[in-house]
Amino acid sequence: MPSRTRKLGRSGGLDAASAGFTLLEAIVAIAIVGIALVPIITFVSQMVTGLTRAGDANARNLAQQSVMELLEATNPLEYPTGDDQIADLQIHWESTDIISPSKVARVGSGLAGFSIGFYNVTVSVSRANSGPWFSFDMRKVGYQRIGGTRPPGMPP
Repeated sequence: MPSRTRKLGRSGGLDAASAGFTLLEAIVAIAIVGIALVPIITFVSQMVTGLTRAGDANARNLAQQSVMELLEATNPLEYPTGDDQIADLQIHWESTDIISPSKVARVGSGLAGFSIGFYNVTVSVSRANSGPWFSFDMRKVGYQRIGGTRPPGMPP
């Protein structure tokens, strides 16, 4: 069975080759690990930022769809401006004429008993705790029955 022996240095201690890491080797190892971690930390930071933006965009799109569904039933000829609320969203809208509504019945047009106009509706959405969030424009048709006229074939 071979014997195991240790090499002793001149002073009687262990040889420098078997003593472990030197301070310089430890510093170099830490520097290499640090340099390797910088791109990883940058990548993680960019991913978190991207996920935050995607979440905000998704929340905004869902809010915009909800507001559009709310305003779908709103007639801009009868309610040219207004305010409403959905959960923590405060909604304000203002309508401007694109084509002003007709004032007289137009016989033969198919909609003789109605005054019809086209509107651009500017919608502003705010969050209750953080102020203005976003705004967008919608195009809507405004309508109103012209007084005293009845559709053809309707009894008086």
